[in-house]
Amino acid sequence: MARQTNGGPTAAAVMNLAGGGQMRGSRLLTIHAPTRYSEAEQGFSTLLQQRLDELLRGERNALMLMRKYPDEPGRLGVMATPAQIDPRGLRIGIVEQLIRNALLFLHADPYGGPTSQDTDGNGSLIEIQKFTTKFPHIVIERTDTYDAETERPVQIQWCASRVQNQRAATRINRMLDAANLGIDVVKLFL
Repeated sequence: MARQTNGGPTAAAVMNLAGGGQMRGSRLLTIHAPTRYSEAEQGFSTLLQQRLDELLRGERNALMLMRKYPDEPGRLGVMATPAQIDPRGLRIGIVEQLIRNALLFLHADPYGGPTSQDTDGNGSLIEIQKFTTKFPHIVIERTDTYDAETERPVQIQWCASRVQNQRAATRINRMLDAANLGIDVVKLFL
């Protein structure tokens, strides 16, 4: 039996309830064990968070998150990383989960918009589909590339990008606010 202290359940009771008891909880509210990252994975996770924050603040217009190769499960393309992050210290499963979490954090639309289709110079078929996010002016663009002869998927890429530069819009809005304030001041003296 769990005891209550200060009006709430003990940590053991919260863990029990979150682990299949009467209350359901999300990762936000449950107690969980830390994920064990290597030093390189810690650096990658920090870099991913920094770049995601830059995208959300309008300091970055695009962020290539992940490229998968369906015929090569041991291969994963990710955003460019500085030399301090040793790619040999990154486990594909951990890196893919970090990026999947970033995509799910942004993601809002399970169906996406229309799929555009084109071919590259080598005849490979390329399909691009955009998905809305929880954040205005940011979309996730999924690009699928198919082999010209077999039509098997060669690679799939996910990139988050701004469709409007927030910094430029903010500067314009500030200038308009200053102009309107100037007009109001002039009206006071007339």
